[in-house]
Amino acid sequence: MNMTRQEIYDHIWTRTVQGFADEFNLNYPMLLRRIKEADIPKPSRKEILFIRQGEDGLRAVHRPELPGDPEEEVRLAERREPEQAPETTVRKSPKKTGTKKKVRKSAPKEKEPEQAVPEEIPELIDYEKHPRWTSLYFLPQAERRKVIRETENIRLKDGEPVHPTVIALQREIAAWQTQVDILGDEDFASAVLDKPSLLDRVSEENVERVFRILDSLYTSVELLGEKVLPDGSVAIHDQVVNLRFTESRARVPADPSVYDELNQEGPKWTMQYTGKLTLSAGYLYSIRDRKKAKVEDRLGDALELLFLTAFQLSQDHESRGDREAFESFNRELERTEELIQLAKDYEDAERIRKLLKAVQKKLGTGELEYKDYFPTWAAWASEKAEWLDPTVGFHDAILGRRHDPILQPPKNNS
Repeated sequence: MNMTRQEIYDHIWTRTVQGFADEFNLNYPMLLRRIKEADIPKPSRKEILFIRQGEDGLRAVHRPELPGDPEEEVRLAERREPEQAPETTVRKSPKKTGTKKKVRKSAPKEKEPEQAVPEEIPELIDYEKHPRWTSLYFLPQAERRKVIRETENIRLKDGEPVHPTVIALQREIAAWQTQVDILGDEDFASAVLDKPSLLDRVSEENVERVFRILDSLYTSVELLGEKVLPDGSVAIHDQVVNLRFTESRARVPADPSVYDELNQEGPKWTMQYTGKLTLSAGYLYSIRDRKKAKVEDRLGDALELLFLTAFQLSQDHESRGDREAFESFNRELERTEELIQLAKDYEDAERIRKLLKAVQKKLGTGELEYKDYFPTWAAWASEKAEWLDPTVGFHDAILGRRHDPILQPPKNNS
């Protein structure tokens, strides 16, 4: 039977290659060969899982464009039914005589063409000799084989991420960037709005890398029967493992400010991103970019670290006797991060006060104009410094209160 390239493309991207072969009674190995010869893109192993989920899964499938002429016809081979062997009649052997009869040699049977091995059949792995067989000793043997198989097959997917959790993170960051464009000042937007935590640790140039890495890891985690939680963490064997991306920074000289010039201070330094990513699984293990291999080239290692971290967390919980100790650790960590934010806000408030003094000094020397406007502007800037300063806790008429009293006892104190 013949079909156009467009018809074959539509069938395999809504039913998978195997489903298309079963529905039309086609020879599966020959179908794979014809698809490859006709240069028709076919779904990957992970996209097949989405297709099998039905309409909801099809919405998440990224279909590449069909190259070439879509109306070109391709000849497909139907599956042959096994032929029944013909009935044989038993003949009596002739009586032996003195003369030998010539025996006709039967013509050699033609060899049937070897069928191509389906591309979706994975190559065999000697699991017990695999280096991860020992490191994943805590898993049952059947699950250990599944995890090792996935660490060998996981790859960075082409196209845009399709996992719902990654898409939600993309929308959150896109909404933040839109607000920054509207307000025109990222520092002011950070003071008024909640900045996505990822942008505090990774530059905007590397955010897309993080999305694609997370998309591949989340898909593999769900393939192995584990869960991806709405906050971006994963639950493996009922243990929550947080994925944290950070980008290293390097110290570079900064351009001197007005305040530095007035006080004749030496050159200062600023921290700039270097482009090198680090992926941490919880607070136990991490992998980072190397000269020869980036994080996305080591997705198998990252997947292994998730299972190792979950096992270590379960051991920690058992040794402490209860999950409350782990929750107490998280609360203490949150309080520490809040303390760091308070220190940062206090530093920003002091910078505004120093700027006010520098501007006032230049107005006295006549280097700056608009003296009449200075009192109004200085009052406004001073209020913003008071609003940022956690030791003051100023209530702004528009922005409200940013900080409660700094020595207020913490909630749920344990």
